[in-house]
Amino acid sequence: MQISIIDFILISVIALIVMLYAYYRYREEKHKEEKLLIPKLESYKEKFLEEKKNFIKKTQELKDKMEEIKKEIENLKNKYHEYPWTESQIKYLKTMKGSEFEYYLTTAFQMLGFITIDLPFYKDHNLDLIVKYEDTNKTEHVAVDFLDHTEIKKLNEKYIEDLLQGKEKYKCDKLLIITNGYLDYNIKKFLIEKDINFFEIDQIVRFIPSLNFFYRYEELKGSFHNYEILHKEAFDEVIRREHWLSEVEEQLIKALEKKNESTYNRR
Repeated sequence: MQISIIDFILISVIALIVMLYAYYRYREEKHKEEKLLIPKLESYKEKFLEEKKNFIKKTQELKDKMEEIKKEIENLKNKYHEYPWTESQIKYLKTMKGSEFEYYLTTAFQMLGFITIDLPFYKDHNLDLIVKYEDTNKTEHVAVDFLDHTEIKKLNEKYIEDLLQGKEKYKCDKLLIITNGYLDYNIKKFLIEKDINFFEIDQIVRFIPSLNFFYRYEELKGSFHNYEILHKEAFDEVIRREHWLSEVEEQLIKALEKKNESTYNRR
């Protein structure tokens, strides 16, 4: 089937009309979009500024909460004598072992204001950590080994010599063994001869904060950590809004320049 020249011309005209209409609609939509761009960008800018303001307020509120808890923790440290050991706590202390016993005592040193330093290798020379004590007159490092009541049986001369090697390796001033049981008389005599300090369960109860104090300290520390996370998240939102505002302002400047240029050309 052949198309006549008249049909061809007719089809071409229809196609041209459709293309012109499509182009006109495109230009109309483009102009409409350009016309609405500046108000849209200004709306975004206002929205991001308001959000940034709210997040800044939130970060300050969370920071204030963190400061309150820090003060509460400091006050708590000065009141640990108000949390005496009870018979039930001592009974539970005697049953502690492994990581629970180690974590409690490590936290106890921190509660008392000491700095705890983890070793680069787990149980290096049988040591668990190093405790740093400092005041205006001196600084001391104490190598510490936590021995729960089930581990006392492995405390012999060879084990103790290994601890002493660890003390020398980490250049500590003292060595301290802490257990929630009772040491054998001969072992205690040997430790005294070697100038090694040791705490049995009676000394823990006498000198270390009680479990109730520990639980309260952990509660406050947990609250502080939660607020710290929320503060970081809120602060990140502030930074994010600043980035978005920078982008919007850049687009707004370009849109205003284009609008001014278009107005000038029409004149």
